[in-house]
Amino acid sequence: MKPKSSILIRCIATLVAALFVVLTVRADDDRSGVPPTITSQPRGVTVAVGQKATFTVVATGTAPLTYRWKKNGETIEGATSASYTTPAVEASDNGAAFYVVVRDSAGRVVSKTATLTVSAGEVAPTITTQPANQTVTVGQTAAFNVVATGTALLGYQWQKNGTAISRATAASYTTPATASADNGAQFVVVVSNSVGSVTSNAATLTVNASA
Repeated sequence: MKPKSSILIRCIATLVAALFVVLTVRADDDRSGVPPTITSQPRGVTVAVGQKATFTVVATGTAPLTYRWKKNGETIEGATSASYTTPAVEASDNGAAFYVVVRDSAGRVVSKTATLTVSAGEVAPTITTQPANQTVTVGQTAAFNVVATGTALLGYQWQKNGTAISRATAASYTTPATASADNGAQFVVVVSNSVGSVTSNAATLTVNASA
């Protein structure tokens, strides 16, 4: 028969090992979360020499999300938000590849590559950031914004349910105080220049009743 002290030591060792496993599992649980997912990839942009280009990504995950943009594989200093706007481009920037690494506490994801095309001549407008859906309460205003590139000067014309809005000719548009009848209204903007025009995706206005 084995001494009681030997049995006691083995029991203690077993308990310590079990406790280590529990603590290890809990430590792993503390790092749990939702890895980031990119829901809208950066898109290629065409601009003329001397203009700026904007690249945008939309991602979800466990907050806070961090962003690190890269150009041709090299980290861009200070480019740490969901969108990145280049300095004025040069002809040598033509074909440059941009992508972004998004991180959170649970992991990382790398976006697809967006190519910068630099044209020596005039460039038709391109929308790089579409207007977003807005939700407000009756009596509040709603703001819609678009980001576009192309040969200056760019013109803007916002429309509500297919009808042009008087004096809504800037890159952003703020509605008057909303009414319940505005619920479900669709807003688009037509961006144009001397070369051509492009129409944005529709953004929906949701108007909730006041509390």
